[in-house]
Amino acid sequence: MKIIAVCGMGIGTSVLLKMNIDQALDALGIEGDVEAADISSARGAAASADLVMTSSELVFHTNPMSRGRIVRWMLEELGVEYRTEVHEYGKDMKSPEYLAINPMGKVPAIEHRGVVVTEVAAICAYLADAFPDAGLAPALDDPLRGPYFRWLFFASGPVESAVTANLLGQLPPADKAGMVGYGSYDQAMDVLEQAAASASPWLLGERFSAADVYVGSHVDFGLAFKSIPDRPAFNAWAGRLREREAYRRAKAKDDALMPKRD
Repeated sequence: MKIIAVCGMGIGTSVLLKMNIDQALDALGIEGDVEAADISSARGAAASADLVMTSSELVFHTNPMSRGRIVRWMLEELGVEYRTEVHEYGKDMKSPEYLAINPMGKVPAIEHRGVVVTEVAAICAYLADAFPDAGLAPALDDPLRGPYFRWLFFASGPVESAVTANLLGQLPPADKAGMVGYGSYDQAMDVLEQAAASASPWLLGERFSAADVYVGSHVDFGLAFKSIPDRPAFNAWAGRLREREAYRRAKAKDDALMPKRD
């Protein structure tokens, strides 16, 4: 029997997993050929394997001065155990080891059961589905799954693009607005305001979800850094979000990782 041992942290941790599997096979009196592989080579190796085994550990790659703060909040809302790996900007994020995890050389990223997920909205959606007991995503047959995905990806697409273009002074002229996904910055902000105003108290009504974490973070950060307009609906929703225990725990953990100022 051929077994592939793969752990997202790289070949080193895959070797440790292989050693544990070897010990278990010996104890059970089972013959097996166990091969350690990293994520980049595991797919090819798995094609000829009888069994692929991974670690169930959840690893969170981040930097406290990044969008990783959103994922940290999501993890705290889930209430699951996870290990944090902090990466510095520059050589650390561009190292071959980390590029094997995220070829973009950016954080955040997560590793879970041998799977790597990058991009904040994707991470939030993945985690909500991976840990259904937390109730942070509507079920597949729940009509609320429509607005859940609508607002989640509205923020990751039009809102993020509009805010970035506005900050960089690269908004398109009015006659070219139809060429960009957000139309215009003002239009994107108006629709975002509609979402915030409809939160009663959350985007899906009484049900808090990963959409509140992700979209709400854009509003929270936007107000703090003045990248979105100061509007009553934004402030009211952000105020409710900041009162959540998981939000406060996540903020405290990331603040503790911030570089010390002289």
